[in-house]
Amino acid sequence: MKVLFPKSAIESPFRVGDRVRVYIQTLYKKPPYEFIEGTVYQVRADFPLLWATKSTFEYEMGDLKFRYGVLPDTTRYPKMKDVENELYDLPEDCIEECE
Repeated sequence: MKVLFPKSAIESPFRVGDRVRVYIQTLYKKPPYEFIEGTVYQVRADFPLLWATKSTFEYEMGDLKFRYGVLPDTTRYPKMKDVENELYDLPEDCIEECE
């Protein structure tokens, strides 16, 4: 098995401590808000699980997706106190930078 990394570094769009807006409508059956704001507390690479059954298997990792843990701002969004533990594994596409 050979895993190839053509880029020497892949940087996540958000970092720990960044203030972000999270669109939560797709995350809950009955979301208390359309979106919330919060702070990123965790970043992890969503590295794919790879396996090989042939000796010549090669996989090129051109890009990585990242997932984020976000602490909601419960002062501005008080209903999030009940569900804050569910914001530990968010995909990039439901987060954007706060202005």
